[in-house]
Amino acid sequence: MRELGELKHIFLNAKLFPCAHSCKYCLIGERKLTAVTPARFLALVERFLQWEKSVDGVTVAYVLNYTFNYDTDTLERIERLQSLYPRAYSPLSGVTLGGMPWRDDAGLAEWLVERKRFGLKTVHASLAGVGNVHDYWNGRKGNFDLIMRTLQIAGDLGLALGARLFVAKSTLPHLEALNEGLERLPKHEGDWRYALPFFYFGWGARQEAERIDEDTRDALPAWMEPLVARATRAEPRWRSEREWIDFLRAQPPAPPEQPHLNVSVGDDNVEALENASCDEIVADYARRTRAAYAAVPTLEELCARYGDKTSVKVYPLQRCVETKWLDQHLAQNPTYFERRLTHFQIAG
Repeated sequence: MRELGELKHIFLNAKLFPCAHSCKYCLIGERKLTAVTPARFLALVERFLQWEKSVDGVTVAYVLNYTFNYDTDTLERIERLQSLYPRAYSPLSGVTLGGMPWRDDAGLAEWLVERKRFGLKTVHASLAGVGNVHDYWNGRKGNFDLIMRTLQIAGDLGLALGARLFVAKSTLPHLEALNEGLERLPKHEGDWRYALPFFYFGWGARQEAERIDEDTRDALPAWMEPLVARATRAEPRWRSEREWIDFLRAQPPAPPEQPHLNVSVGDDNVEALENASCDEIVADYARRTRAAYAAVPTLEELCARYGDKTSVKVYPLQRCVETKWLDQHLAQNPTYFERRLTHFQIAG
């Protein structure tokens, strides 16, 4: 049984703004849009932000996804909440470009300028190669051109640019051309760029045939070293499954986990949440979260039972191999638990 510490981090989210296309490595996987309006969701968020002030050591975070394609009314409501209940990282200070609808250059400039008025400072894109290769992975013809046009216009407007280069078997031959294209964009203080293999989350779990191995990782060209270093930070490199096993076995006993209380707001529960106090909601989600974690093996147990000591496939995060091992466990031992309340919430 997993031991959990105090649960004092609350994360409210709702699936409000749809994607205009579907990426084959999507972190979310299956998507279902809620009919809950942004105004209704943000009213619930505001109750929690007010409550946060009266409780020691509790933090509240929130997000409206799937995309950052918010309408003006929603931008105004978020701006108001940020002014009344400041978060360290403003929800309006950065956008990612996944799932955005098609716009011409004038439409993109108008869209970005409006967001600058609400405090936008950074624009981030995930790219899987160039041209048709990227379009294949993003599931829409012309999406590479749309993203690069958006980055160009954002850079011209003085916004800092971020880019994630996905490293997979099919994208690897095209990454140098992609990096050269990104180098031609406007430069600003605060720009950042990094490279990563696909995560084992959402539909990324379906892309194991595309996952690079140790030999490919160790033979990456020198120009990629800064991009890999930025992604791994303190870690020397991405680890293969067998390297993750050795790493985890060498670690001292981990302290009790302190996951977020993940409150997903949708058609099936919004009314109940509105009619309960914040204390009642937190107590209910804390109980259910502990029950969900109690239903799955510990990381040590998953590693011992399902870790493949011969696997040289590379995973960028510990959570990737942990989720892979849990999927193997559930395939052999079907178990119901409220997965969306755990850090395994994204399933492929």
